[in-house]
Amino acid sequence: MEFAYNEEWPSPWELAMAHSFRRTVLGVVSATLVVPAALGAQERVARPPAGAPGFLFEMPRTTLGLRGGFTLRRANAGPEDFYEFVTRELTLGRSDFNAFNIAAELGVVLAGPADLVFTAGHSTTTASSEFRDWVDQNDRPITQRTSLSTVAFTAAARWNLTSRGRQIGQFVWIPPRLLPYVGAGLGAIRYRLAQDGSFVDSRDLSIFSDRLASGGWTWLALLMAGTDYSLGKRLFASAEARYLWANAVLQQDFVSFDDGIDLSGLQFSLGLHVRI
Repeated sequence: MEFAYNEEWPSPWELAMAHSFRRTVLGVVSATLVVPAALGAQERVARPPAGAPGFLFEMPRTTLGLRGGFTLRRANAGPEDFYEFVTRELTLGRSDFNAFNIAAELGVVLAGPADLVFTAGHSTTTASSEFRDWVDQNDRPITQRTSLSTVAFTAAARWNLTSRGRQIGQFVWIPPRLLPYVGAGLGAIRYRLAQDGSFVDSRDLSIFSDRLASGGWTWLALLMAGTDYSLGKRLFASAEARYLWANAVLQQDFVSFDDGIDLSGLQFSLGLHVRI
């Protein structure tokens, strides 16, 4: 039996082309429908909640920052203390030893809610004064300037009171808007005390001009509390209060003050930090 070829039928080449075309059309349609759906699902997983301060792909392990603020020195006056003498003999008050401060800070994540914070800070103040009960031979005030500066290096353990961030899926980490914390630490502080001007010699009541100075190192302890406020995914601000305990031995021109000099005080500061 033989079959005759009908010219109206499609040729084998045309059949192959038609089959290939149908496969191409089906592939394009599938890509058009499936790929956007998959991308949309991924976007729904990775998209941060509304109002979040941006997000990162993983939690940062370190922070760097700068702080500035004000130190309220305790200036505790003992019977043989520097503050007791200058506030009695000179027109100085304890508040004259309050000072502005600035500090650089490095934070390192430890484990859980704990961080380790290293701080290097500087504060300085200068005040003018005169003797309360004495004047010179021309009936003019006997004046001087007193300056006190400190440089402190501290290491503190910080405990975050809330979670430091949220992990969403595998690729999104969102910092909290607010992160309160407390902490404690130890360190060392170097002080520099100087007085320039005219003074009364207690032995013969003569008046002389001089520069009196003392400097040295001592240990310190601190407690701190504060909160961080996220401004973006990497940038955050902070407000902090610290109380420092330190007492130094006076040297050089001030060795007669057996109780030394009280460097303790309450510090308030505002800072700007970046997550790395």
